[in-house]
Amino acid sequence: MDYIHFFGTTGNKDIIFKNIRSAGGLYINIDDTHIVFDPGINTFYKYIHTYGNKETINGIIVSHVHIDHANDLNIFIELMTNGGREKRGSVIVPKQAIDNKILQPYLENFPEKIETIEANRTYKIKNLEITASIPHDHGVECYGFTIKTSKNKIGIVTDTKYFSELLNSYKDCDILIMNVAYHINNKEKAKHLDIPAVEEFIKIIQPTKLVITHFNRHILSENPTEIAKELSKKYNIEVIAAEDDMDLYL
Repeated sequence: MDYIHFFGTTGNKDIIFKNIRSAGGLYINIDDTHIVFDPGINTFYKYIHTYGNKETINGIIVSHVHIDHANDLNIFIELMTNGGREKRGSVIVPKQAIDNKILQPYLENFPEKIETIEANRTYKIKNLEITASIPHDHGVECYGFTIKTSKNKIGIVTDTKYFSELLNSYKDCDILIMNVAYHINNKEKAKHLDIPAVEEFIKIIQPTKLVITHFNRHILSENPTEIAKELSKKYNIEVIAAEDDMDLYL
């Protein structure tokens, strides 16, 4: 069965340090293709405890270089390639990850392919087509993605300040996964989405299912589960507030 696993649902340091919720990215298991997306802090530990080493990872994607998204990149390259003994898999990262040596230079020959992200470019990892968004507004080089599967189109809207042009990258998505740090953002320099931005996505994109995740203290204090219920009722679609170690079946 196809699913997306949520290793963690926050990027906020205080929440991570106090062990309230975990950081960590996604494990995408769709169309017999296995991708680790945004392997942040503790993603490797959680992956090993959940899946052991019995699955073959086909690819690793990093949206941007912040540690809650890229901390475990290198150890996953080691795992995917059996310590470099098996040249396999794809790695898709921002150019900044290579320029700043977030991806360790000694690992560059381990995967079958390392590709840097370009806006609107489509990549192939085994049976899935992954298309990068336009650049997000997050203070570092950052992109979201759409994934074309045999059954649907999934949008992963990673960290960004809201701007209307963003919506163009996620047209026709059936399912949206959105990083939403704020309930209502009242900080002028904030670089994350809030619930009013989510509502704009719902109204324009009209997905059938939407998942909110990557919470900070601000939105957690307002109860994301109740917010999701309110959005579901208001727009007559399924809205889910992600939990650590949740499986989203597709």
